[in-house]
Amino acid sequence: MSLKKTEPPPRQQERAELILQVAAEQLLRWGYKKVTINDIAQQAGIGIGTIYLHWKTKEALFQTVMLREIVAVWDEMLQRMRRDYREFYPHRMMRSILLIAMQRPLARAIFIGDGELLGKLVQNQQALQNPMIHTTDQFFVFLRDQGLMNTDMSVHLQQYAFSAAVTGFCLVDPLIAEEDRVSLEERVDALAHVIRQSFEPSELVADDVMREVVAPRMLTFFEQMITGLSQQVQKTLAL
Repeated sequence: MSLKKTEPPPRQQERAELILQVAAEQLLRWGYKKVTINDIAQQAGIGIGTIYLHWKTKEALFQTVMLREIVAVWDEMLQRMRRDYREFYPHRMMRSILLIAMQRPLARAIFIGDGELLGKLVQNQQALQNPMIHTTDQFFVFLRDQGLMNTDMSVHLQQYAFSAAVTGFCLVDPLIAEEDRVSLEERVDALAHVIRQSFEPSELVADDVMREVVAPRMLTFFEQMITGLSQQVQKTLAL
């Protein structure tokens, strides 16, 4: 009796990664509404059924595409944090995240909630944006405990105001005249200034404390966060 051969896991993951890459390219080229699973299968050189082995719906596939992009943004941000502990200051952190995301077409679409490109995926933006724009009260408690955020308002109100400020910088361009818009560098510098003046203590954490105590804690937090997001993506790659 012959045993049924199964495809090795590395091959399965390689195939799934190809699907995600092609899906991302098709999304950027045509937009969510126009892209079909058949289009992706043809471009990837695989059968439609193969895609459905990993994702049951088109929406599920593109949610993974978007989550994968978020992980890529945070991976790049993590490298910056490892090189320079000052990137853990909220004003530096959000400046860098916005700078990274706005130079990646898909990440930019996620940040600004581009309905023309993302279609009904925008309805699920809140869950996808949380790791990049919005933050939880618990995270603000953590930042306050490290001396990185002011304590002059309630944690929840601070979280709300911070998220509103960052979101505003992401969404404001279509609402103002073209001649009033500024360059990306000017925009991220302005955002950093607002965060520094509005949300952080007037005196920065001492360099030795920041380097030896705060930075390792922050690094651990973000490494765990990125690992969790990556695991969500990996679950869809294996059969």
